[in-house]
Amino acid sequence: MKKLYIIAGLMLLSINIFASSFGNSLFADHKSYTVGDIITVIITEKSSASTSANSATSKDFSHGFATQPGVGPFDFIPLSSVSTSSKNSSSGNGKTTRDGSLNAKMTAKIIKVENSGNLRIKGEKVVNINGEKEITTLEGTVRSQDIFSNNTVYSYNIADAKISYTGKGPIHDASKVGLITRLFNYLF
Repeated sequence: MKKLYIIAGLMLLSINIFASSFGNSLFADHKSYTVGDIITVIITEKSSASTSANSATSKDFSHGFATQPGVGPFDFIPLSSVSTSSKNSSSGNGKTTRDGSLNAKMTAKIIKVENSGNLRIKGEKVVNINGEKEITTLEGTVRSQDIFSNNTVYSYNIADAKISYTGKGPIHDASKVGLITRLFNYLF
């Protein structure tokens, strides 16, 4: 019986040594920790911003000067007065609102494992539909704790995230503002 315990203990020890040589435990969830592994990123970005400003100013100025008519030998001096006044006021209102959202799913490669254990990831996805290209690029740093057991991570868990979604093709080109329109918008 004692031999059975010793053999079982040696087997567990050898399994643990074998598993640790590959960097993962047999009993832990598999997460990508090495350069070249891929991670699925669930992009759920929504942003909204709004600003408003009001201003009002007012300034009044008034000044007057008057003389009395001359008396005696100075009776040739007429009655006179001068006055001036000005009023300046202005008011302004402004409001800016911007909303944006992006929902997508893509994979990214681990390009570097940092000393802290954080993972630098980078990925690009190009979809071509009827001559139109939709290009999604992603780059950032992920903590290994934020990666789920199914090897996915949400985009809001990516530090220093750079996410870009652009298009190329005839429809994208047609939606651009022309040179003459841009010139008129600049001048006026």
